[in-house]
Amino acid sequence: MRKSWIALALVVCCSVPALAVEVTLPDAGMRLQIYGYLRADVSHDTQATAPKGDFAFFVLPELNGEKDAQTHFGARESRLGLNLFGPDSGSWKTTGKFEMDFYGGDKANSYNPRMRLAYLDLAHSSGLSLRFGQDWDTFCEVVPRIVNFAYLADIGALGLRRPQARLTQELKIAEDTKLVAKVAAAQTVGEDLDGGTFEDGADSDWPTVQWSVALMQKLWTEKSAKIAFGGHYGQETVDGVDSNKVIVAADAQDYDTWSMQGSIFLPLTKQIAVQGNLWKGVNLDTYFGGIGQGVNVALGEEIEAQGGWAQLLIDPTDKISIGLGYSVDDPEDEDLADGRPSKNQQIFGNVAYKLTPAVTAMAEYAHMTTDYMGGEDAVNDRVQVAMKYAF
Repeated sequence: MRKSWIALALVVCCSVPALAVEVTLPDAGMRLQIYGYLRADVSHDTQATAPKGDFAFFVLPELNGEKDAQTHFGARESRLGLNLFGPDSGSWKTTGKFEMDFYGGDKANSYNPRMRLAYLDLAHSSGLSLRFGQDWDTFCEVVPRIVNFAYLADIGALGLRRPQARLTQELKIAEDTKLVAKVAAAQTVGEDLDGGTFEDGADSDWPTVQWSVALMQKLWTEKSAKIAFGGHYGQETVDGVDSNKVIVAADAQDYDTWSMQGSIFLPLTKQIAVQGNLWKGVNLDTYFGGIGQGVNVALGEEIEAQGGWAQLLIDPTDKISIGLGYSVDDPEDEDLADGRPSKNQQIFGNVAYKLTPAVTAMAEYAHMTTDYMGGEDAVNDRVQVAMKYAF
């Protein structure tokens, strides 16, 4: 057993990029698969965006009517992951995943590792499965095809990764039809609205409940169509503090957070498909809704928002992939203070071309517009190119 783990360590430390790296541990009844990619990006914005890095959420206002163009080089989206399989026991199959990138720091030439995913999964032959650890929000059913690492965050797409315990049940209705129902108790990741040095989401009495119901069926192509409905409900708890930020009253106020949403993936032909998501909810800042605005502390109210995105996917050959889309995030104006972003939208198109089985070149153009309460709209034209070497 010890020799197997030493062999694994040598493979991880000394292996060179390849299309697949697998290690079998016979004594443990396990198989491990190492995966990831190296990626280099360069982007140019005609106007500065938040969070002023190599990816963009929304456009910042101009200063004195002057544009603030920026160019960014980066490599921190490079990724390393580990899939684990086994040991199995009877009708139960055991799998796991660990994945990291390098968005843990903000220095352009000294990136820090950051955990993205870390979970174990127990799946029964009946279609029941249990997942424990950090994974994507349970209601995430379709993902936009995009080059900008932000993945339409604060501009139309909800969801992030968070610790959770999830129960999934798959039901095979017909040969090409399947229903998948999920429910999870997830960590209520919040902010420190009261300034009491403790996260309000963790201060809540109960975790957030997330759910999703998805129907998958083959229609007129080999790819399965998907239609899904999901959402979440939770609370952030705020303590009472004095002028020195000292807590004087525990659990003084609760702020709700919830969403309702629908998603679709519809293959039209072998080469063409459409996909998208529509949503509505309140206090969605940690889900990247409401343009990063969850609670208006001055009013003592949650900020309501609605939005979504749609994308046309075209894959004319095995080497070329094209995406054309639109996305929008629209908080309710009456919930916002002056000067705050009130609408964020984007029209975008991208193309990817496989230079080799492992190396892909990507390019994307996005026209971004962010409206501000009582202020001028901010506009950005963003061009981004990237090279990815996957293994």
